Amino acid sequence: MTKNQINNKIQFSIFKTIGWKLNFRKLEFIWVLFFEIWYFMSTGINLLRKTSILLAILLFNNVAYSQMAPDTLSIPQVEVHSKRKLSAAGIETERVDTLVMMRESTVSLSDLLAGHTSVFIKSEGRGALATASFRGTDASHTAVYWNGISISSPMLGQVDFSQIPVYLMDDISLHPGASSLADGSGGLGGSILLESKLDWSQKWGIKLVTGLGSFQTFNNYLRISTGMNNFRSSTRVYTNSSKNDFPFYNNNVADIDPVSGKYIYPLQRNEQADYHLDGLMQSFALRIQKHYLLSLDYWYQRSSRSIPRLNTYEGDDHANRSHQNDRTYRTVFNVSHFGSKSRLSLKSGLVVENMDYRVKNLILGKDYYNAVFSTSKLLSVYNKLSYQYRPVKHTLLKASLAFDFHHVITLDSVNQTGYNQFRRVQGAFVSWQQQLTKRFSTLVMLRKEWVNDFSVPLIPYFGFDWQLDKKNQLLIHANVARNYHYPDLNDLFWQPGGNPNLLAEEGLASEIGIKIIPDWKKVGLQAGITAFYQNIQHWIIWMPSPMGYWSPENIRHVIAKGLEVNASLNFKIQRLSIFLKAGYAFTKSLNFGDAGKWGGASIGKQIPYVPVHSGNFMADLRWKGYSLSWVNNDYSERFTTSTNEISLRDWLYPYYMNQLYLGKDIGWGRSNVQLQLKIYNLFNEDYRSVLGRPMPGRNYMLVLTFQL
Repeated sequence: MTKNQINNKIQFSIFKTIGWKLNFRKLEFIWVLFFEIWYFMSTGINLLRKTSILLAILLFNNVAYSQMAPDTLSIPQVEVHSKRKLSAAGIETERVDTLVMMRESTVSLSDLLAGHTSVFIKSEGRGALATASFRGTDASHTAVYWNGISISSPMLGQVDFSQIPVYLMDDISLHPGASSLADGSGGLGGSILLESKLDWSQKWGIKLVTGLGSFQTFNNYLRISTGMNNFRSSTRVYTNSSKNDFPFYNNNVADIDPVSGKYIYPLQRNEQADYHLDGLMQSFALRIQKHYLLSLDYWYQRSSRSIPRLNTYEGDDHANRSHQNDRTYRTVFNVSHFGSKSRLSLKSGLVVENMDYRVKNLILGKDYYNAVFSTSKLLSVYNKLSYQYRPVKHTLLKASLAFDFHHVITLDSVNQTGYNQFRRVQGAFVSWQQQLTKRFSTLVMLRKEWVNDFSVPLIPYFGFDWQLDKKNQLLIHANVARNYHYPDLNDLFWQPGGNPNLLAEEGLASEIGIKIIPDWKKVGLQAGITAFYQNIQHWIIWMPSPMGYWSPENIRHVIAKGLEVNASLNFKIQRLSIFLKAGYAFTKSLNFGDAGKWGGASIGKQIPYVPVHSGNFMADLRWKGYSLSWVNNDYSERFTTSTNEISLRDWLYPYYMNQLYLGKDIGWGRSNVQLQLKIYNLFNEDYRSVLGRPMPGRNYMLVLTFQL
């Protein structure tokens, strides 16, 4: 045994005997770091100056600490982990590959999900609202979690994925259908899990990503990681902006050529569509002995964006102006205790959102005046106590209690309308995972919730995994579950139009699939196919009312069924690494609602904006530091009316989107530099994701990444 190993063993014995204790210099380091970050982030200094000062602070603290704390006084790293988890029987998980996340680090989460997953993204344009839906359901049926707390708006029940940079996330996974019950209730379509993690293997590091793109687009991301054996800190700051004034041919406005009689579509620019997004994400983690882990995550973000007119508008583009400002604060605190057979954790979260939306009309001969000035303030508090216990090797028990609180205030100061509402959500959860044989395991889950004074019916889940071939990991998985989605606050109380008599949406979901991972030495292959069926009652939809405004009603009965196929392949040919990934989804989401309200022409028709066919494909080649990636995603036709009419204004034609990435890794001492050219919409396709909202043609982004 070496001298260092003997010293480490003695130090660890002392550490275990007297309990965890920081020396004065370590305590000073942590205190100064907390204080300095809090002070500079809470003052009125602009974000760029804050970033520069914060970088200097972290570098100074890291250098000072390394000089004050010699290695002979350090405490050896203690790995904190639970026992190997039993596979969650029947739970289907689609995880975004880390290679994909590295390639797509400068895009929004909406672009990543559209190009690489089975989720359908409904986007109103670059920097504009983008929502996600699973398997033919609505965007409000998609539950979204960040580090274990919900970030879905209790007002709308949605998340704007265009406002989430991929660079902030270290792990992205999806639970479609009934699998979402492992995370919470309400996700009739599925759930999306976002994780921002700390790297315990890296004590210090810097990563800078900067991008310059078409339409005066600028993206900048900085991450600084620092810490000690039992303490970690990660700071991420970012800013994204774009004038976003791309040219497009307006197919909704046309002149007629007097000679040929053909339509002439004008070339226009996407004016008043600029956006700016910046923010900070700070994470701390502290390990106390080998049994306790404390973590704190803070995410601040502000955005400002103009909202252009629909391209169906034929009047003066400067007659009105629409603008939206958002400020969001999210905080998650977690403390966990690890036992030999158990884990106990308490997680608390706080979300504060402030939004203002203005529409200004031009009064001839005067100035712009507010036609709409709507403000929304949201406060959400999340608390969850969870416990898991493994009495024997093949049994895993889980239980949790949750209490959430929401307070929403909305006001349109022009029309003097709005609402002020509170909501309490209490929940209890239990699950039993049992491996019955070496190849067969089951999972049973039960959820019970109370929303204010309403008792949501019991939510059950049952799933199983059956391993047919152990060597090649041939696995059959299946599940069935009931789920409920309580109406969102806007559905109940929006003025004018809210309907306080709405019923909770009720879904019955089931699926069965097969996966295979062959045991091949030089080739990695994963493939799977899943069939799903969902029956959703009391679907909420907003419709025109006799009073002249829109109002929600429980009139839809939707049956969504289909098939999902995915496969990935990676192998090497000498020094050439090849990675291929593909997915395909067939989705029939049919309306069987009340014919008296819908009209017979809508019954049995595809739900608007849901494509029957969708697919994605990626090929990534790497050789001697060079990389070439091709990404393709495509959607079949989508209807914008419940009757599935095909016309220029009521139908979205199929499109096939292609991106091409070219990159080079350059070693530079202990650091790494990567240069990447991204070409979006490679074939300059004219397409739309939402009716009346133009999308850009071929455009470019040059990205420089520096990592130390």
